Amino acid sequence: MADVEERVQRAIEEITGNEALLEMLESDAAAELLAWGKKLAAAVVKQTVGMNDIAAEEATLPRLKAVRQTIRAVGNWAAGRYADSNSRIQLRDMLLQYFRAIFGEEAKLPSAEQLEVLIDEVDDPQNQPQQLILKLKTLLDKRNTGDFNNVSKA
Repeated sequence: MADVEERVQRAIEEITGNEALLEMLESDAAAELLAWGKKLAAAVVKQTVGMNDIAAEEATLPRLKAVRQTIRAVGNWAAGRYADSNSRIQLRDMLLQYFRAIFGEEAKLPSAEQLEVLIDEVDDPQNQPQQLILKLKTLLDKRNTGDFNNVSKA
């Protein structure tokens, strides 16, 4: 178990040590996104219980990269950097790809349309970056039940 905890700590340090992942956001939104990134990284690494270090690194490397890419993309989105429809479609597709890498190919994920509706909420001036991040987290939390409706109430 100590090996897994050390791996979790290294993964978290990698995310917290990369300031570029969060530089586009104000402090509350950055803190929210960082906490989510830590939680995702820890969940990925905790699945390596019983593996030796080499096998664990091979299993987690692409998934942890997807966590970092997700954090960067979500931060840029919440900061309003995806302004046109083409870039938002690319963002949607990237996020779905990252989520499949993080949660597994067979994981229940929101549909492209549901994710696109949420991505477009960045245009509503009442949605602050932290609120957008919370809405995305809420949407992904629904993957355990497969109930992806009524997410905008977050």
